[in-house]
Order: sequence, then C-alpha cells, then structure tokens
Amino acid sequence: MSSEDLQNHYDDEIDLRDLALMLVEGWYWIVGAVVVAVVAAFAYLAVTTPTYETRFRAVPASSANFSGFNLLSGFSISPEEAYRALGNRLSSFQNFEAFVNENREKFVLAEDADLGRVFSGRFSIDGLGADRNGQQVMNLTYTYPEGEEGADVLNAYVRDTAIKVWSTLRSRFDDHNRAQIARLITDLQLKKETMQRSREDRLFTLEQAITVARNLGIEKPTTPQQFGRQPSGSEVIYANISGDGSLPLYFMGYQALEAELQVLEENIREGLSNYEIREAEQQLEQRVRIAELLASGQLYGVDEGVEPNHTERVVDVVEYAFPPAGPSEPRRALILALSLVLGGMLGVMLVFLSRFAGSLRSYRKSKG
Repeated sequence: MSSEDLQNHYDDEIDLRDLALMLVEGWYWIVGAVVVAVVAAFAYLAVTTPTYETRFRAVPASSANFSGFNLLSGFSISPEEAYRALGNRLSSFQNFEAFVNENREKFVLAEDADLGRVFSGRFSIDGLGADRNGQQVMNLTYTYPEGEEGADVLNAYVRDTAIKVWSTLRSRFDDHNRAQIARLITDLQLKKETMQRSREDRLFTLEQAITVARNLGIEKPTTPQQFGRQPSGSEVIYANISGDGSLPLYFMGYQALEAELQVLEENIREGLSNYEIREAEQQLEQRVRIAELLASGQLYGVDEGVEPNHTERVVDVVEYAFPPAGPSEPRRALILALSLVLGGMLGVMLVFLSRFAGSLRSYRKSKG
C-alpha cells in the first residue's frame, strides 16, 4: 500500500475521540432534547387518567360443599361443574350488565358509557379449562380507573354471581326432585291399579270356588281321591281341566276359601300394599319432605349447615381482590426512563445533524 493510499485510509476512519469531542461540544442539543422529552412525558402523565388492576383467583371447591345436592340417587353436582358455572356467568356480558344496573354507584362511568366496551376493556378471565397438569385455577382480572374501589367491585361481582349460581343449582335440584315426585306418584298409581285388578280377579275366582265347594259339601281341604271314594271301594278320579297339573281351587274347602276372601276384602278396604308399593311410598315421602324443606329454605347441606359466604360455597378462593399499591397504567417509572433514553438518542442525532449542516456550509463556501 502506497503512502498516499495509507493516508486516504486513515482519513476515512472515524476517530472515537473526535466523536466524543463532537458530543461534548454539542451537549446543549442533548440536554435540550432530554429536557423536552421529559417535559413531554410529564405532560402525558398529567393528562392521562391512571388505571389500576386487581385480581381474583379460585380453584374448584371440595365435594363436601355439594353434599346436600347428592342426597338421593339420580342427581349430583360436582365441584368442577359448579366451578365452570361460575366462570361462565362471570364471563357473561348480560350478567355484568345486570350487576352494573343494580350497583351503578360503585362504578366510575360516564352517563352514556357503552357497557359492552366497558366489560370487554375492564374484565378478562382465564383458567376455566384444565392446564397441562390437569389443574384448574380461575384468574379474573379487573382494570378500573382512579376513583373507583375496584377490589370491592370485583369481590362484590363475584359474590353476586356466586349467589346466582348457587340459586341455579338449587333450582335444578328442586326441579329434578319434583319430577321424581311426579314419577313416583304415577308409578304408585299404576302399581296399585295393577294390584287392584289382580285382587279383584282373585276375589272373583274365590267366590266361584266357594260356590262350588259349598255345592259339593267340601268344608275342609281334601283331595280328589278322598272326595271321590265310593262305598263299593271304587274311586272316582277327577282330572284337572286346566291342564297345568294343579287341583281345582274348590278342593281347599269353603272354610279356607272364605277366610282368604275375607282377608282380601279387608286389604282392599284398608289400602293395597306390597313390598314394591311400600318402597315407592317411602321414596315418595322422602322426596316430598325434601321439596318442603327446599320451599322453606331449611334443607341441610343446601340452605343450612353450609358456608354462609356463597363465593366460598361455589369455589375454593385462593385470593380475593385487594387494592394495588400503584396504578398499572401509565407506568410512570418506565415512561420517564424511556423519555430519558429517547431524549438522549434524539439529542445525539441533533448533534450529528448540526455538525453535518456546519460542514456542508463550509464546503459550499470553499467551493464558492
């Protein structure tokens, strides 16, 4: 490399000392840009309304919370079912709208506020499905403006929704129980009608057999051989015309037949019953009693003997919403830090532009 090329090579290199000197000489650009950026950041923070964020967390409750719904077979409520029911209601706009209309004074809202936008902008929920480990953790986040008691609002919203969920579960149980009552009443009626027809058929058969037994003079149980024995020693054999191998009923004698007839008539007068009917009547009595206790709000495990806080009936609360230490938006420290960085970068660019503009004017003068 010739000495001339080497000189050109050195001329093309940037000396860091020159850069440092250039930045020191243009310090006023850097300081000015930083000051402007910081002032702009403070102005933004001054006109921006702070927003806060709070969170409610819960997992499925213990199965013991729903033991009152699982008293009888055919109906049950699982903790996961109640957990999903609460999550679905919390994420429902209609449910939120009803809560706002009932508790308008709790919210900081404009008179013409669009509740749909408020709901989508302030609420978010996740964890209704199981994660990779099969765990379910509900996270309900509420973002709210300054001046609103957001933690109280969120806890009240969850509590109000939990009351509705419990009421829905209770109504489902009551509807199922009443449907079973109607089924048992119909079943009992059919069983009794069937038994009534069977007893009436038996009464008719007994009356006929009694008539025949009296006509033949058969007072006590006998057999065809005994009844048909003749003085000559010959026997009259009576064949059973039914063909099923059984003796005609009148061979029981009218005394036994009349006793059975009397018992059947008394049973019909006093009420028909057998094991199946008694079992169905017992089930009906239990379910009617449950319906009465539900109607009076005294069913143990559903209305009494349960957690008074409806939220903790439906789910196991991990964390209630609480007031945050500071606003979530805008983040003052982050914005001020960014303003310092951006202001410094802008100041450096202004120093370079100023030096370039000065060198360009010098070049024009030298050419002129």
